[in-house]
Amino acid sequence: MTAPTCPVCDSTMSYFDAAVVLASYDATYHRCDACGLVATRETPWLEEAYTSAIHDADAGLLRRARRYQRLASTVIAFEGLKGGRFLDWAGGYGVFTQLMRDKGYDTWHHDDFATPVFARDYQDTGEGRYDLITAFEVMEHLFDPRTELKGVAERTDRLLFTTETLPDPAPRVGEWWYYMPAVGQHITFHTVDSLRILAGHLGYELTSNGSNWHLFHRGKVDVRTRALLSPRTTGAARRTLASLRQLRG
Repeated sequence: MTAPTCPVCDSTMSYFDAAVVLASYDATYHRCDACGLVATRETPWLEEAYTSAIHDADAGLLRRARRYQRLASTVIAFEGLKGGRFLDWAGGYGVFTQLMRDKGYDTWHHDDFATPVFARDYQDTGEGRYDLITAFEVMEHLFDPRTELKGVAERTDRLLFTTETLPDPAPRVGEWWYYMPAVGQHITFHTVDSLRILAGHLGYELTSNGSNWHLFHRGKVDVRTRALLSPRTTGAARRTLASLRQLRG
């Protein structure tokens, strides 16, 4: 059997681990020999996994949407974009979009699979550019991130997203909650190196806290944005920065 290649850097991937997905499917996880990304490259269970776009076990959706609204609002303020146009890509039911609009941000919604329960009137037409696109908890779902993000990259110079990066050393499937084989929707697990390479393929630079908050961008970003997304910035410092999000200069 031919070894799979990495969906980000095209290097050879080696066997890493195995697990049972959705209590029914035998899954093999491979790890990239170069950038460290871990992924499942044969995914016959995905149609079943996405019977519902948002899994029933996701009880924290609203809490996270509020947290992401604060994060996005802070970055928008630091980057001087408050009068801009924004898109939440792969935004599920549209909770984040509605929260942003409630705060006065011109935010639109896109999702090819979920019903936009909270954003029916704010759906992206597929045309025009955005000052910032957000993609929260999306990267771990993408089988071919370079191809799937190409259209997004053509429409913005700033892509703000979340995904949990692999700890070092990379844990086995049973040792890290983010693999979530019981759910079956998480199939690609990044390292900071794989995100930096992916950014380059899409014409971006990467600013990241090295854990879960990441920004692809073209050109410089404000020093406060870099601090907010810095590995050295503690949770308390992030809260302090958030309280300063209206400041300029």
